[in-house]
Amino acid sequence: MAAFLLHLLLVSVIGGITARTDILRPPPVTFAADVPSAEAAPPTAPEPERKPEPAQPPRKLDPANVGVRLTAPMAALVDTKSGEVLFSKGDDRVAPIASITKLMTALVILDARPDWEKPITVDVGDDANEGIPYLKPGDTLSTRDLFQVMLVGSANNAAMALSRSLGMTREAFVGRMNAKARALGLIHTTFTDPTGYEPQNVSAPLEVARLAYAALSHPEIEQALTEKRIKVRTARGLVRDVPATDELLGTFLNKGDFHVVGGKTGFTDEAGYNLVSRVKKGDADVIAVTLGSASSAARFQDAKSLVYWGFQAYEWP
Repeated sequence: MAAFLLHLLLVSVIGGITARTDILRPPPVTFAADVPSAEAAPPTAPEPERKPEPAQPPRKLDPANVGVRLTAPMAALVDTKSGEVLFSKGDDRVAPIASITKLMTALVILDARPDWEKPITVDVGDDANEGIPYLKPGDTLSTRDLFQVMLVGSANNAAMALSRSLGMTREAFVGRMNAKARALGLIHTTFTDPTGYEPQNVSAPLEVARLAYAALSHPEIEQALTEKRIKVRTARGLVRDVPATDELLGTFLNKGDFHVVGGKTGFTDEAGYNLVSRVKKGDADVIAVTLGSASSAARFQDAKSLVYWGFQAYEWP
């Protein structure tokens, strides 16, 4: 199989939320490339091109082992070191990704180099996109705590408050999200709000994997997405208890030889149940994406089945 983003098929939304197309493949982008800032860097003199030695992809032990049955109509399993696509299903489609969107929101916030101790107050307008109300209007938290609540509990009002705190309009913030997507080579990914609530926040399975790789390259995001539960204290001394939405953290994929590097859930009626997770086992390091699983339980079972199949079907150098 071709390298990760060389393997991506061009996809688009035409006349609906999910669509298929047969146009050209996107330009090549190295999967493990440095993650760029959404803000343009000043021009510099070009350096001589250096071609790094490509990582060796894992070897499939049995060519007849073609995959695993999933409830998700769209899925991907990618080796992060080589960019090799180990499994794909529906990778020529785009669909709503729901709260997986918050990975891009987090990247844009990090690009702004926030003051982590700056207090931010949740506004009534931040509740416009519904979501689980771990925080209430009037709650004031540090930027760091709000960032963690957004990722651990997938709180929509936390994402809205954080984006508003940068002193720009919502349209400007979403513009940065889309600029960041283009900078990462995500040509089929589009954002319309910082939370993922709107069904026009769309991507494709392999691009979701690329987004997750970029996000989890930042320790602030990785740390938040490995927390099973957090407690944050508001400026008035009220404690808000926030459990993680990622149930994989409590499964066998996060015990013994297995380690969940981080993952992000997503759900809306239009998207179904989505999940992207990065998991390691020894030399193996993979990202699994399942979009549109049949239920919340099914998305975690789909991810477990896909990751475990990959570790059994392939041998890493």
